[in-house]
Amino acid sequence: MKHAVDVPLPMGSSPFAARGGREKVAILLLALGDKLGTQLLQKFDAAEVKAIMSSASSINRVEKQDLDLLVDDFAAHFARALGLGTDFDAVKGMVERAFSPTELSRMLGAQIMQAGEPAWRRFESGMENTLVPYLLDEHPQTIALILSRLDSEFASRCLSILPGDFRITVARRLLKVQPVTKEVEEMLEKVLEEDLLTRQDAGLEAEGRGRLAAMLNKLERDTSGEILAGVAAWKPEEAAKLKRMIFSFEDLGKLSQEARLSIFDKLQPDQVVTALRGMDAALKEVALSSMGARARRMVEAELANDKGVRTKEGDAARSAIVSRVLEMVQRGDIELPSDGNSPP
Repeated sequence: MKHAVDVPLPMGSSPFAARGGREKVAILLLALGDKLGTQLLQKFDAAEVKAIMSSASSINRVEKQDLDLLVDDFAAHFARALGLGTDFDAVKGMVERAFSPTELSRMLGAQIMQAGEPAWRRFESGMENTLVPYLLDEHPQTIALILSRLDSEFASRCLSILPGDFRITVARRLLKVQPVTKEVEEMLEKVLEEDLLTRQDAGLEAEGRGRLAAMLNKLERDTSGEILAGVAAWKPEEAAKLKRMIFSFEDLGKLSQEARLSIFDKLQPDQVVTALRGMDAALKEVALSSMGARARRMVEAELANDKGVRTKEGDAARSAIVSRVLEMVQRGDIELPSDGNSPP
């Protein structure tokens, strides 16, 4: 954990609630930095400066969470002294006018300036790839409630990349979202805050993209293509990145011969037979050409009576092979073509 104020004084810090007013003043002055802290310190009289100095020996290191509490406490006292409500937007506006963005980041951290805002207002463009996969495990009514609270443009993008039938179900729920109690809404905000919004780091977008790609890899090709088209409609560059992370059984021909040999060397002939039933002749040949002579003869013999009908067992076998391919990619055993085209 990073320290908001690093005061190299003796150990033995007391809990925040037990700190006296003089200690709190000293901490706030230190947090403001040399320039602002010095300017404010010059406004105190000699007795006040002496009192602040006498409290310094008990300050020790101040954790960021304690500084956050101290700032909240100060804002509340300040507002009450002026006969004001402790409205977050009002205090936030005042603080933003008083300090530069650099000073605010150093004093409070980037997230505290958003902490009082409702979770719904803190979702920004580009976070769809994080939110949508997260929501897919929820009940459609819960998803509809959350989307109804979000900015309409952001919510529409989230809706557009939901799988087809599921999207229709959620859209129908949106037409009749029932009011919920304040407690339920606050609970939803808290969960979204803890699971998504408090983790805004450089890797969050990439992590969300990975989750969405994993979801698309488990869907039928037509369904994943529909979702990709929805993403491309509002953010083509993001769709391009996602496309490079998506692999279907029909993409086997895009892999190098070396990669295919490595994949089929690890598969059982009966699994390959089940996966190839109902597939077109070209795809069958791609798979067969990636097998050893003996395994190929066994599979060809089993497929001789293939009636061209796709089955649930076949879908499961193809999905398992795709999962094996993606595992090998993740380990670095093979690579997917970066441009989505077949290898030369």
